[in-house]
Amino acid sequence: RDHIHYHDSIFCAASKIIQSLQKEGSKHGFIPDKEGGGGFSSMHIRRGDFQWKKMRISAEEWYENTKDYWRKNEILYITTDEKNKTFFEPLARHHELRFLDNYEELAGLSDLDPNYKGMIESVVASRGRIFVGTYFSSFSAYIGRLRGYYGMSGNLMWYGQKDRRDEMQKWVDPKTSYSAREFPIGWSGIDGETVPSEDSF
Repeated sequence: RDHIHYHDSIFCAASKIIQSLQKEGSKHGFIPDKEGGGGFSSMHIRRGDFQWKKMRISAEEWYENTKDYWRKNEILYITTDEKNKTFFEPLARHHELRFLDNYEELAGLSDLDPNYKGMIESVVASRGRIFVGTYFSSFSAYIGRLRGYYGMSGNLMWYGQKDRRDEMQKWVDPKTSYSAREFPIGWSGIDGETVPSEDSF
């Protein structure tokens, strides 16, 4: 966290998107928290060539499995490798959805290395009030860790797959398949003020 981190241009582009989302969210009554997060919520929906086929669920399942986490009229920022936006219609019936390409001009994405896009998205998604990711995705896991670095509780993260949904709601020590999910010991007590434990999760 302190020695290896994203280039400043990544944080700069991400902050423009976050501020835009929060400004839009404020019109619906959603106010960012004191640390500058929230005002919208976020999801990572992994599809494409994802090898864990059971995790590639339908948009209807994504909505049914997560609908209790979202607030009425809350904007959802979705980071995804799904190119067909019609896939998200079951979610769009209930929430305003935003994607990275909605902010192409605002964030000056065409002027940046295209390899930065995933990193920009991880920062944006990490600032959502609630984050729901894809189990077995290291990208979702890292967003969870970023949220921990920002001081957000692991209890504000879920997974979209029903049988894995509550994985972040309990303390689990690292074990095999380290990239499948994030582990709270990755951020809990990182500043040395507390001993990492379930109490500080």
